[in-house]
Amino acid sequence: MKNKKTLANEEIKHLAKLSALDLTDEEIEKYGDQLSETLDYVENLNELKTATVKEAHSVTESKDVFFEDGAENKRSLKEEIVFRNSKKTKNSQFVVDRILKS
Repeated sequence: MKNKKTLANEEIKHLAKLSALDLTDEEIEKYGDQLSETLDYVENLNELKTATVKEAHSVTESKDVFFEDGAENKRSLKEEIVFRNSKKTKNSQFVVDRILKS
């Protein structure tokens, strides 16, 4: 790990002003330390050797679940199974009580 970078209080005040934050002196000190730690961590990431790492668009290897138009979805459930335990249904939809006032 390289030398710890520290941000001057003036830099933190400037960032706070740009962010429209009114910080106390204690908050300036606290957030300055936290931001410095974050910058140190990012600097460590810059040192990683990634030339041989294969590019990935998704680390979870998720797959599309869409079907071509007209293709049969063999994983679908019949309506009677889907709505079997539902208290209320209407037009093949679940009916639930309103929880938010309009």
